[in-house]
Amino acid sequence: MTIEELVRVDDLRSAATPPYPPAQALPPFAAGIFGGDAPIGSAVYAARDAADLTPSVVALPYDPIPGRRVTGSLGPAQRYAVRIPDRWNGRLIVAGTPAQRSEFACDRLFADSLLARGYAYVSSNKGEGDGAVVLEPGRRITIGGAEIPRLVLPNGYGLSFWFHAPGHLIERWRDDFIAITERARDALVAAHGRAPEATYALGLSNGGYEVRRAIETSDLYDGALTWNAALWTPDHNLFVLCEAIEALEHDDPGRIEALGFAPDVTGVDGDTLYRKNVRTYWYLTAWLHAMHIDPATSLAYGDVSDPARAESWSGRIGSWRPDGTVRARIQGFANTGDIRCPLFEVASEYDHLIPPRIHLDPYAALVAAAGKAHLYRNEIVARAQHVDPWSEDPNFPGMRLGYHRVMAAFDELIAGEP
Repeated sequence: MTIEELVRVDDLRSAATPPYPPAQALPPFAAGIFGGDAPIGSAVYAARDAADLTPSVVALPYDPIPGRRVTGSLGPAQRYAVRIPDRWNGRLIVAGTPAQRSEFACDRLFADSLLARGYAYVSSNKGEGDGAVVLEPGRRITIGGAEIPRLVLPNGYGLSFWFHAPGHLIERWRDDFIAITERARDALVAAHGRAPEATYALGLSNGGYEVRRAIETSDLYDGALTWNAALWTPDHNLFVLCEAIEALEHDDPGRIEALGFAPDVTGVDGDTLYRKNVRTYWYLTAWLHAMHIDPATSLAYGDVSDPARAESWSGRIGSWRPDGTVRARIQGFANTGDIRCPLFEVASEYDHLIPPRIHLDPYAALVAAAGKAHLYRNEIVARAQHVDPWSEDPNFPGMRLGYHRVMAAFDELIAGEP
């Protein structure tokens, strides 16, 4: 890292996010998930990505934050962004990225307020290119020399993901997280002549999984905070969603509760949170990860080259179940609970994507089994959901935000409170 790679900017806030280079040029029949008004690589796309996760109560810091920025790549389809305020407080935040989102996904949620307080901040896209693209009916996109499977939507359009491209493995997420930590430390030495006095890991959802894996395997971190973190072990993972989908298809919400989900909630208009989740999260999340890991369908691991195998599950993922080969593959990137620094985890009671009974409680048990309970604390926010914008939906007026408790938990972590 040389000082020439640091770019001085007048404002590091998300409102001043620069355009960034797409992982590859898209053909005319493909578009980003936010449509033509927010093309992949644009500052508008980054702003939409961040807005998706951020409740309306989170305001942009009033004053510009001058400093220096590094944007770059550690390899094909990987991007990262380091931001260093001029009034640096000597500490570094490394943020995990949820879902298949960009390196700017948590800018409004975390980066803006933390940069305003003097923290340096680094995040990446987990090496997952531009996340997802929307394809016209009958079309496919080629990534890494392979035709990528589509989740075929009811209107005939398809969704394809870099996550399914050859070599894009969950195992790489931990390596990416640690690598951007080291890259940010180099940038801080270049900018201020010294490494950070403390480094903290922070992550939401699968970004929380990144945090867990990093602090299980690296001593770079002085503390960590997760929010609705996904757990990956052979016995506890996202594939419980397949059973939840099947239960909802059979109009059996009681079975979903029995799996470990919070009870369903009926909205003002008669819709329910289970139905909202199956439309938005469950089907897509289950198909995306199952087709990535299953040796019968995985282009990512090089098991197959025919995208049609994964596409054949588009309409029936509720019947898919992990077998022994899938469980063995998960073991290769499974959480262990053997954390090396203090970890504070915040979960949401009505998180119907990452239910606490499935993703939080078993992880706490892993930590205890590893003899690290003295480093661990967790808390569940009553009536909060997986992402806070959902808790602002007027159709479900009984829900509440988790954001304020998460940021208070961060302050408690920094202060070293038990």
